[in-house]
Amino acid sequence: MRHLNKILLIVCIILLTSCSHFRGDQSVIQNRDTDYLKAKSVPPLSIPPGLSSSTITAHYPVSDREYPGSNIPVDLTPPELNTTGK
Repeated sequence: MRHLNKILLIVCIILLTSCSHFRGDQSVIQNRDTDYLKAKSVPPLSIPPGLSSSTITAHYPVSDREYPGSNIPVDLTPPELNTTGK
């Protein structure tokens, strides 16, 4: 039983220390939450000479129709927290 405990302890130590290999600056898995802050701007796309923009169409056109009630503000406060009506 003691031999099994030692093996289990060694395996746990190896697994826990290997986690540092997967996290950190030079590791396999990196935190890239703020990488967009380092992005550089690029100039807008331009149509090459000899081509026309008349063939460019919207794949999903948005209608110009007015929908009644679409501009009414919506209150997202849960009813339990709404104290304006009391």
